[in-house]
Amino acid sequence: MKLTVFKGIAHDLSDHLHNQAFCGYWKDLEYPVNTNSLEEKDTFDKSCTAFVKERIPGSFDWNRIKKIIITMQRSAMIIGVQVKIKVDDKEFTS
Repeated sequence: MKLTVFKGIAHDLSDHLHNQAFCGYWKDLEYPVNTNSLEEKDTFDKSCTAFVKERIPGSFDWNRIKKIIITMQRSAMIIGVQVKIKVDDKEFTS
């Protein structure tokens, strides 16, 4: 598996969170959000981690993923979402 696939996964997660924050499950989320979802402190972190796990092959060593940083900010009608996935020594940003 090429690691560049994580660029697409980060972009997909960013789009998913943006849609869910406007009119979906996370519309009542408190802002700003700045979390490492691998720590799985709450349901938001767990759902983000599950989103990534569903999109990588089962043969991939999950321990290679060091961080999944999610940053969300809201101002008026704009929600900014940034996802950074760090695998080994490479970082992929949405």
